[in-house]
Amino acid sequence: MRSTYRVKTVLLGSGERLPVLVDDSGMPLFDATVFALTEIRGRNLASNTVGHVLRSIMFFHLFLDFRGIDLDQRMDNGELLSMNELEDLVRQSRRPIDGLTSKVAATHPSKLARKPLADQSPTASLEKVRMGITRSEEDVVSTAVMATRLQYIRSYIQWLVNTRLDRLGIDSQKAVMLRHGVTRVTEAISSRIPRKSGRALERQRQGLSESDQAELLRVIDPACPDNPWADEHTRYRNALLIHWLLELGLRLGEALGVRNSDIDTYHREVTIHRRADDPVDPRRDQPQVKTRPRVLPLSERLLLETQTYIIDHRRQLPAAKKHPFLFVANRTGQPLTLVAAKKIFVELRQRCSRLPKDLSAHVLRHTWNDRFSEEADKKGTDPETEKHIRSYLMGWAPTSSTAATYTRRHVQRKAREVSLALQTKLMNPGNKK
Repeated sequence: MRSTYRVKTVLLGSGERLPVLVDDSGMPLFDATVFALTEIRGRNLASNTVGHVLRSIMFFHLFLDFRGIDLDQRMDNGELLSMNELEDLVRQSRRPIDGLTSKVAATHPSKLARKPLADQSPTASLEKVRMGITRSEEDVVSTAVMATRLQYIRSYIQWLVNTRLDRLGIDSQKAVMLRHGVTRVTEAISSRIPRKSGRALERQRQGLSESDQAELLRVIDPACPDNPWADEHTRYRNALLIHWLLELGLRLGEALGVRNSDIDTYHREVTIHRRADDPVDPRRDQPQVKTRPRVLPLSERLLLETQTYIIDHRRQLPAAKKHPFLFVANRTGQPLTLVAAKKIFVELRQRCSRLPKDLSAHVLRHTWNDRFSEEADKKGTDPETEKHIRSYLMGWAPTSSTAATYTRRHVQRKAREVSLALQTKLMNPGNKK
């Protein structure tokens, strides 16, 4: 058994990014690779999705190592996992992947003679980079992460058993045992996959308050003495990137994928393209556009700030002239990577104590949606029109239910405000406010 794994992304000559799960010797895990190629990549799913699936499979293999389970040998005997082991699998799936790696190290120290490769790979655990905190035994992943992890593990187990049953020479009695076992295991996992509760909407990540937005805009101003970055290019680039995220509601990957040629200065607009497996993009972990292509208007101020960055800062880096991407790394001039961009928010959280501890690019996307809801209220936009406009600007399909989620959250906040106001007036009848 191997106890150190990582998800490695192979950049092919065609530009295709192919994530593979490898062991500590760098060899791909055969079953996991075939599963990813046939069941995931074979359905034309994005390389990021393949990576997510493989990280779930990596978690499963770490669990098998932790429990000392040889699954191949068990399947040869017509067996899978016991109910006790399934309960433990579900219990462990609440934990970050590096937490399970540490448990394997403590239980089987000989198997982890060096730092776990799962922690070395930027694609193996972005959670620590995003949140900027140290994991502990008490840390748990979100319900959504846990549910997705168990769903992928369930599919992988089903595939492993079906593949084994398709082989010639398997004993008929053991085949019956395997069929019965996989039904029992998959049903047990399915019944334990967490569902969203009625309070899940309330616990979802919120956007920034107006005071937090003002503080963020203050500290990222290149002229602000509290700006956390010393280098001039970094200051102007980071300010522009955050303005793009906050004003356009883009995903981080969408912003990092913007090319200079995507910006139409005459019409003051930018086109957000989907360029999966772009051969022009040298980044191994290519920023992905998960949403639909769309054209977004740029304010005169944002366009001027973008042009100023290109002319006065980006153009000063010789390597930046060799590729078309707008946001570039300091000193090297190469396209800005996802890891480097996420580090911007880590540094803001660490160095600017007045900013929220959960500040991230995705929080800015939530903030845009909150501001959109407020603006729609002011204009008296009807809910159906609001949904369609939001879906277009966010890049969601017109039939997507995501827009309705943000609308419900806005209504929920307004309902809370009204309820508290009514309670206050009841207990303070002289207060006319």
